[in-house]
Amino acid sequence: METAKYALRDRADLSEPVNHPLRNNKRIKFTCFDCSAKYLVFGANSGSLYLYERKSTAFLALVPSQLGVIGKVSISQSEKQIAIGNQSGSIGVLLELDPPNVREIISTELTLTSDEEQQLPPDAPRSPPSAFVTSFCWTEDDKELYCGDSRGIVSLIQFSLFMGRNILNISLHPVLLLENRIVQIDRYKDLLLVSTLSKCVLCNTAREEFKQIGNRPREGQYGASFVIAQPSSIPATPSPPLMIVDEEDVRIFCSRPGSRLWEADLEGNVIRTHQFKPRSGQPRHVRQLHRLPTDKTVIDSAPADGTMMVVPFQVLYSIRRQLLLVHDRSQLLIIDPLHSTIVLRTDEFSDITHVAVVDEWIYLLSGENRLFQVRVEFVGEPGDEDVAEERLVAAKEGGMQETSPKNHRRSTESYELRKNQQQQQHQQKQGVYILESAFNNNGKESPLMLSTEATIKEALVSVVRGKYGRNIKQMFMGYEQQSQKHTGGAPERPKTLNLTKIYEPSRNNNGNGNALLAELGIDAGDDSYVDDMGDNEDETLEELVRTRKGQTMNGSGSVAGRKKFSTSLLNGYETSEDDATVRNLYLIYRSSIISNLSFADRYAKIFDDYGTEAIVRLLHKLETLMEENEEPEARLKCTRIYFDYLKPELLWEIDAVPRQFIKEGFIVCNTVERSEQLDCELGRCDGCGYYLRAPRTCHYRDIGISLMRYFWSRREYGECFALVKQVPHLWRTVTRYYIQDRRQDKVVACVWNLADRELFERAAGEMFEAHHWRQLFELVLSYYRRNEMICLNCDKRCTTKTTPTIQGNGSSQDGEAQFRQWNYLLEVALEHLEPAELLSLLNNYTQHIPKGAISTSFYIRCLLLQAK
Repeated sequence: METAKYALRDRADLSEPVNHPLRNNKRIKFTCFDCSAKYLVFGANSGSLYLYERKSTAFLALVPSQLGVIGKVSISQSEKQIAIGNQSGSIGVLLELDPPNVREIISTELTLTSDEEQQLPPDAPRSPPSAFVTSFCWTEDDKELYCGDSRGIVSLIQFSLFMGRNILNISLHPVLLLENRIVQIDRYKDLLLVSTLSKCVLCNTAREEFKQIGNRPREGQYGASFVIAQPSSIPATPSPPLMIVDEEDVRIFCSRPGSRLWEADLEGNVIRTHQFKPRSGQPRHVRQLHRLPTDKTVIDSAPADGTMMVVPFQVLYSIRRQLLLVHDRSQLLIIDPLHSTIVLRTDEFSDITHVAVVDEWIYLLSGENRLFQVRVEFVGEPGDEDVAEERLVAAKEGGMQETSPKNHRRSTESYELRKNQQQQQHQQKQGVYILESAFNNNGKESPLMLSTEATIKEALVSVVRGKYGRNIKQMFMGYEQQSQKHTGGAPERPKTLNLTKIYEPSRNNNGNGNALLAELGIDAGDDSYVDDMGDNEDETLEELVRTRKGQTMNGSGSVAGRKKFSTSLLNGYETSEDDATVRNLYLIYRSSIISNLSFADRYAKIFDDYGTEAIVRLLHKLETLMEENEEPEARLKCTRIYFDYLKPELLWEIDAVPRQFIKEGFIVCNTVERSEQLDCELGRCDGCGYYLRAPRTCHYRDIGISLMRYFWSRREYGECFALVKQVPHLWRTVTRYYIQDRRQDKVVACVWNLADRELFERAAGEMFEAHHWRQLFELVLSYYRRNEMICLNCDKRCTTKTTPTIQGNGSSQDGEAQFRQWNYLLEVALEHLEPAELLSLLNNYTQHIPKGAISTSFYIRCLLLQAK
């Protein structure tokens, strides 16, 4: 398919008028800049902003600030505000961009408030001193500003929250927490596209849903941008709106290593990979630029020699949402991504540091404060009536040969082919409307079918063999449900809502739906419905060879199939309320995984409408859905979703089935991620296998304690010890109940094994007598002499695998070692026994206590207390 022609025009050096306000001050350097329809704004190392009128480059205003070296500037859509970021983590906003009455800059820092930090997971990045803004993105109405920084955090500033113009401060709200630096942010309507050093994430800001584009990681500065495909010139027949048809044909392009671009749809599904790197030994046709005496540039389609320097696609600058601009220090490439073509290339600029684009105008800032402008001219589309004349004029100006009749005929044929392809795409969309209308009306004719004078057979052919062929299976599922409803039968719904698997063509399908057409009794030999879209490619295949029909081939010569399909395909089809809720829960879960933010409020809005039993039913379905989508540890993830919502006091009011679900979930949360090292540290009984010790923490501790309190109050001790066996931390709760119930046979062994100071001091004050201290001292001697402890379950003496130490190292992290020292135990004992009684008791064990284990200060204290 022949693409449009482009040229570079109006090249100009704007350095002199731009540098005039500096008055030859060599110390002031422009560090960044941005442009809009009216303005050019430069940030300087002095911390000031220099504002110019774009078209005339007339100097308008100097805006001083206290931010230091400016690293990023961005003009808002309405051209009334400028966002500013410095190199040390400050963000400023110039609120009134109306020279000469420019207001002062309101600033904030890249730090989170205490409320905002509560939304972050424990391992989320905080604000290191070196954090700074790397990307800005304004919304269309200028009410919101997205800021990406070097930590990988995307934050939001909401100007609609401010009252009037009396703005005292601005605050940041985290939206995305990613692993590494944000490279570029782009926006299309409610969709936010964020590119980092390792991946691209697509965000639906209206629904707070997030999805990673592709699965293959990368490493380096790579950008991403939205591109709007040129609208069809064929008027569309009025038709009912469907989810699968967008108002505009918008694509997502993400940079990949090796001069590649991923093309994805608005659901984040990778469609194909575009390769722009010249292959060795294979000259590539690159449109080069030649300067003319008239300072105009025309296109020369002479082949390159294959030695073109590779330009990394670090940032994708959009030109009219149709072309993409990439650059390095010395080269400028303009790409037509939809046709996988480099349309313009130039190396006439040097030391390029920053680039800004407004409409078709490109501005380049190079070293020593030099500014250049150049304009991309859209020469014409293939098939336009004036293309031949423009080509003739360009040829005469540039000394080129005139377009021959043969070339003109070829251009006409190309236009006819393009027109036929557009008609086929239109027929495919029309076929979708017809089938949708037919199935929803149980086969009855609708006004839409009558107006288009199309048959069901033609609609099936166009849909199956076109790009909407993947939807045909879901359509028939909906049709069968309608039929069963009308016949009185129960609708046979799909068992699960699988969000990642699609109808995969069979081997005999040849990638164009022939097998499915044959099953439907439709002749597949009609070549008038040839699919011009080609097959979709697995995003994991980077090395590509394209066929003449646009299909993507892998290394073995077979056509690669698409890996995932859009979750929005489930919209509009007949599903139960539970299935729709489960789908929403799953989408929220996927969003939370990518964004690394807590979505407890989103879950709560759903769970608040259901009772406990209904929530458990939904969680079971969500678990099944996660397993079918190959989510690891589905039970653990579903349980955590619910436990973040559950209030522990509700355990006393719910029924037995939900309570059992909560108990099992609590065990899963504390056993799935348990390491072998932890089991070794805790030790197990040689006989019954119970834990000898207990860890100091556990997940969802309040829920576990509430479960223990409930079961213990009803004397369901079997349930309690079933929990304790799986979650040894709850031995602390059991020990509290032992102290409360005065279990003389258990308390001493429990407090010694757990090494918990709070429990030990409570037991010593409430129930310990002389024989309890004697029993404790014997346990201490057995621990140090024979490395033995008593099992809390079977009362058997067991040998531990850890080596006890007589002296602790004094650190706060060595709490257990400090607990097991003679000095601490005797200090507590002295608070509850008479000094003479304690010394008499201790005298029975002095021959077994190592020298120096008891400090002399203990004996001095005993003498002083005895003297009183």
